[in-house]
Amino acid sequence: MKTKSVLVSVFIAVTASLVQAAPASIEDSIASHASRDGIALSVIDSTPTILAAIADTYRDKGVEYTQGNRRRSAKPVVRRGVGNIFDVHSHAIPDWYRAITPFAGGNVASGSGGGFATPQWNVSAHMAFMDTIGISHSVLGFTGPSANAYFGDKARTIALARLINEQLAAFARTYPDTFSFFASIPLPYVEESITELKYAVNELGAVGIALMSNHEGLYLGYDLFTPFWEALDGLGGRQIVYVHPTTPYLKVNDQWIPANPYFEMDQSRMEFYMETARTFMDLTVKQTIHNFTNTHFVLPHVGGAFPVMIDRVLKTMHTDLYEASLEIYRTRFWWDSASPTYFHQIGGLLAYDIPKGNLLYGTDFPFINAAVTAADFESIMAYPGLTDEEKEDLLSRNYQQLFGDKLHFS
Repeated sequence: MKTKSVLVSVFIAVTASLVQAAPASIEDSIASHASRDGIALSVIDSTPTILAAIADTYRDKGVEYTQGNRRRSAKPVVRRGVGNIFDVHSHAIPDWYRAITPFAGGNVASGSGGGFATPQWNVSAHMAFMDTIGISHSVLGFTGPSANAYFGDKARTIALARLINEQLAAFARTYPDTFSFFASIPLPYVEESITELKYAVNELGAVGIALMSNHEGLYLGYDLFTPFWEALDGLGGRQIVYVHPTTPYLKVNDQWIPANPYFEMDQSRMEFYMETARTFMDLTVKQTIHNFTNTHFVLPHVGGAFPVMIDRVLKTMHTDLYEASLEIYRTRFWWDSASPTYFHQIGGLLAYDIPKGNLLYGTDFPFINAAVTAADFESIMAYPGLTDEEKEDLLSRNYQQLFGDKLHFS
């Protein structure tokens, strides 16, 4: 009896300690997970406001904050329009993030911005936009600078990436039939980026990751990043990397200077296309895409200026990589339609014999407004280089081949 009494007392004591240690709120749970991973969220002054906004996302719909990869349990609902349209390129911009980075593409420390004000955004407006052309499901990500709003500040970059991913997970868990998300990664801090990668994919349920074309001026094939690519590829199965262009920078005397030679032009219109070319050519000549074969890449704006550069660079300087690279571009590269890309630009990409099954639909909402998006959509529907069936595949089916079991369908 005495032994039984002792065991009961120990059980009660242990249970009491666990209850006492259990997080009391969503905010506490998020902070606890961050602390476990060595992340100090408090280094960002607005963290209490951010945590409250994330918690409110759950509470507004009565959804619990839970761990685990909560995959889509059913096929996204068809709203209206042509087919069951899937948007692989759209952005979430909660008010708290717009307060941190009021100019898209740049970093708050330098005040350089990306040349244009970060637009307002909310879930209701996003869903209303989706209804205008019949989008049933969107993959959300943060645009540039993403987690790199504080150049050179390791602690705040790491903390911001975690807060971004908790917010994106909140949107995806609260509206699972409508949203999935690409996780933010705090490169150039490689060890911490590996930690965030595993947390976002394995615990928050990200369907892939979103990288910027450069992180603090370092392009994605940079040798420093090799351990990150090894960790990503080592997760097993197909890993999806969405690469979004951001402001190009040069580091001069320990300061980051926007490398835009033509300030009269909004750099998102021209330099962003060049950024996609720079970073994917870097990934090619450094053979990152050749060495890590589980990884698939989504290129925005049907590759920006990258297709134009393929023959020029690989046919003149890296002829030994030419055929192997083309094979990768045709198999593990996926090309979204965001921006006015199907008037003429798409023809240059398809000239490389890119399979039409690797073409995806993207809108770039809210950076491209509804009127421009409608015109872009009509240009796809009018494009003579695709059959009606291929257009329907681009809008509503090709994404299933990319995401596979990362999304579930009825």
